This record gives sequence, structure tokens and C-alpha cells, in this order.
Amino acid sequence: MHSFIAAMAQRFPIALSITVGHPAMIGTGPIGGYTFETGLVMASRDPLACDTVGARLLGFRPQAVHHLWEAGRLGLGETELAQMEFPGLAMQEAVAVFSQAAYGKTISLEHA
Repeated sequence: MHSFIAAMAQRFPIALSITVGHPAMIGTGPIGGYTFETGLVMASRDPLACDTVGARLLGFRPQAVHHLWEAGRLGLGETELAQMEFPGLAMQEAVAVFSQAAYGKTISLEHA
């Protein structure tokens, strides 16, 4: 399934990606998950970067989400946070907002 997602992203390039944390879910969803409002919206002309940031907010690096890793290997976008620009809210601030909404406490990016 993950290879199929990466192949479809290669075949049908996406021009704009928008992810809204309304609501977001953590845990063993969809049945055993915990939903909450994040107040966060992400938008990018690089859909792989947008998905990578979303995965990172959930605590995953691109290598842990096979379609992100594979799409990055295919050169379909950026997966390195250090190479991304965050004009509205720094990544560390987004992690703080997300973790506060999810867990009621702030977690640093190094621990996410």
C-alpha cells in the first residue's frame, strides 16, 4: 500500500497540500484513538513536506512511514525538516501547540 501511495504521488503530482488538525487523533485509532482540536493548519506546495511535518507532529520520522521515505527517495519532495521554511509558526512551536492540545503538556521536538 505504501509503495502504491508513493507511485501515485509520482504519477499524479499534487500542487497544493493542506492539512487541518480538526480534529487530530492519537492512539490506536480510529476506534481506540483520542481525538482533539489542535488549532493547527499546514499548507505547502510540497505535499511530501506537509505530510512529513504532520507525521513529525505525531512523533514519526519519515523513515518510520514507508510512503514518506519512498517518496523522498524518488525525489518527490522534501523530508528533512532542516531544509524546510516555516514562515507562520516554527516547527518547535507547532510541536508545543500540538503536544499541549494532545497531552496537556509541552513536549520538545527532540522527544516527539
